Amino acid sequence: MCAAFVVLARPLAARGHRGWAVASRCVPVGVLAGIAGSAASVLAFTAGAGLGLCWLAAVTARLAADPAMPPTRRARAS
Repeated sequence: MCAAFVVLARPLAARGHRGWAVASRCVPVGVLAGIAGSAASVLAFTAGAGLGLCWLAAVTARLAADPAMPPTRRARAS
């Protein structure tokens, strides 16, 4: 899930959603911190997993509201 957020940052930036792109690069840090802190507390794991799932829902809703993808270089070359 963390890798998917980092990968999604680029198309979000290409669509002009710079804030969403920055957050997509920052949220994985919180998720991984929650997983790393899970040895000390179940609450840390729950917070990290909850953050990731909430961000996944928010990004999915944002992309569903703006379905038009700009053409990529690969698509133009075809």
